[in-house]
Amino acid sequence: MDRAVEFPPLANALDYLRDGAGRLGETPSPSDLKYAVLHLHAGVEVLVKYRLVCDDWRLILAPESVEASEQQFKAGDFRSIGLGKALKKLKDDAGISLTNGQRNAANALERFRNQLQHYGLVSTAEAVESQTTKVLGFVLDFIDQHLPIDVLRDDRDAEVLTTMLDDLRQKLSRIEHLVQQRMQHLQPALKGSPSWCPDCGLPAVLMSSAEHPHPVNVPAHSEPRCAFCTRRWDSLKYYVDDFTGIRLGLSVHTAVTEGGDYPIDWCPECDEELLVWFDAATGERRPNPTWRCFACENTFNDNCPRCGRAVDNPEIATETKLCRECIEEFGNRD
Repeated sequence: MDRAVEFPPLANALDYLRDGAGRLGETPSPSDLKYAVLHLHAGVEVLVKYRLVCDDWRLILAPESVEASEQQFKAGDFRSIGLGKALKKLKDDAGISLTNGQRNAANALERFRNQLQHYGLVSTAEAVESQTTKVLGFVLDFIDQHLPIDVLRDDRDAEVLTTMLDDLRQKLSRIEHLVQQRMQHLQPALKGSPSWCPDCGLPAVLMSSAEHPHPVNVPAHSEPRCAFCTRRWDSLKYYVDDFTGIRLGLSVHTAVTEGGDYPIDWCPECDEELLVWFDAATGERRPNPTWRCFACENTFNDNCPRCGRAVDNPEIATETKLCRECIEEFGNRD
């Protein structure tokens, strides 16, 4: 008797996601972490493509397959776009805009997957679990907001969605609990102004720290280290490069070659090029950004209207403020 193997797109996406989430827990093995990343990435990619296909199956065709017929599409005889292009098409062709947090979650997952496929993943269970929480949260919000019953391709998909979502929610709840439990445990070490980790996505990076003995168990360190996922950087510069490039999506190369915001500036207090403009509460560029120097830890809430340097302006709601250099220059002219 033949055994049928049938995974239509939506069921396939949810099965990947359910399996990936199910591999994470209190003591996942290295193999569990590997397949969690690969299966979660596959699940998100298939889910996003399914939403595009709900509008038009041609949206997921790669350039070399644009001449494919619908018969070829149904037979799987074509090449499709990757996750990055599929996310872009969500906005450009389906009118679906993702939040910064959702894009960050998808980009982090893509980075983990690329490391595995092309070189090898070196990370921790905590980092993968934290990013998994964000990815699955994105998935549930995406389904809720952009895959209502009237968008689904058929009644079978509606039944699959109802059946498999409950299991996915339960797995997400368990992983969220583990992340929250560990963050709560680390609170004594995280007093002050921890920054955001590009790997696990949590506000748990300490620029330097005295030793926190058991039960917190964070060793003393003089360079940036994430207390949650234990990622370390050899210098402040390496951390800031990762933070601006991965977390904020900014790069010097892009700013120079394509224009746009330069990711790092010089601090007016310590004259180190480690000043970054971002919202400390979200670890993103919005909604309430201020300048933070990762060398001297000074913060600035405004820019000099004349030269653009960072300034601390206590009257920002009603007045502008010149920086020290511009004030001195005006004084010398007098």
